[in-house]
Amino acid sequence: MIHTSSTDSAATMDSDRIFQLIDTVVPFEACLYYQVLPLSLEGNLFKLGVVDAQDDSALDYVQRILAYMNCSVTTEPIASETQRSMLSAYLLHGSQLKAPSQSETAAAPTPKNPAPVTSGPKAETLLSGPEPSIPARERFKPVPAAMTPAGAEVFPTPAELSVLDVDALHLSSPVQVLATLPAPQLLQELLGRVLLEGIGRLFFERHQSRGRILWSQDGVLKSMIEGIEPVLFQEVIDELKRLTDMPVCPVEQPQQVEVERIYQETHLLLRLRVMAVGGKEEATLQVLRGAALRFYQQQQLSNLSRDALRLAEELQRKVNLMRDRTRLSPLPLDGLPALEQVIRNLDGQIEALMHEHHPQQR
Repeated sequence: MIHTSSTDSAATMDSDRIFQLIDTVVPFEACLYYQVLPLSLEGNLFKLGVVDAQDDSALDYVQRILAYMNCSVTTEPIASETQRSMLSAYLLHGSQLKAPSQSETAAAPTPKNPAPVTSGPKAETLLSGPEPSIPARERFKPVPAAMTPAGAEVFPTPAELSVLDVDALHLSSPVQVLATLPAPQLLQELLGRVLLEGIGRLFFERHQSRGRILWSQDGVLKSMIEGIEPVLFQEVIDELKRLTDMPVCPVEQPQQVEVERIYQETHLLLRLRVMAVGGKEEATLQVLRGAALRFYQQQQLSNLSRDALRLAEELQRKVNLMRDRTRLSPLPLDGLPALEQVIRNLDGQIEALMHEHHPQQR
């Protein structure tokens, strides 16, 4: 049953609740594909934000997800920018693992533009030590085939991007084996797992005198290594810093770096964040690819465009001020030729961008 409301709830959105619903009910790729956003789930009433209220395929998809929950759906229109901003914030939040609900099964939707899908390797579940507080079990996420990692667009290797080589030799070994490896090989094994598919994350946490490393996929805990010696724990973080070109020296304030790499002919973005906790370091590594990476890149381009426009407007104001002052008091402008050259260069670059994105105007 679907009810439609004309109230835009953007001003009162609860980001934590939305992020949890993305992790457990309507996955990120589906939100991006169908232009929807889960807003709340209270009792048997599910509130869904929709950019296009006339998109029947989006409503049909969400109804099929919720069929097993016996929920009715209330839709609320939201602005496209609101939806994209919230999804962008979701990609950045990645510092907590979400527990999946106890009954998570849904049929995958038929995408608008189907793409062939091949099955990838099944991620293993590796646990050691006490049972973690977060249920560590796989769940099926109903992602459109066109958005799945296996069917994601494969980019040609740009000359300026480095190839990420991973040599994981113990993907089928017990987790205890990993804790005995030296830091460089341990990192290779961790990367071999986190790069399997989806939005992967590694969490490096300190507990008392030992370290713990967790791996999650699309917000669900998949593997955990506990009881890591402090020296080895720090050495692995340092290896991650080297991998992402972050200075190896200890951090005092949170630092974040992002690097793009090519892995198995697929374009990846690695985001490393290192924090100082009680005088010692903890870290998270997030891997973006496919639809998530393209969305992130579009957001970055939008930010750059806004920044460039703001600077251009400021340049215009400065030039106007120069013009007005020289009219009042004619004086030589020594920097004018250099300014003219900069503007000529900008004109050429803007024209090239216009031709690249609007070839019909050539």
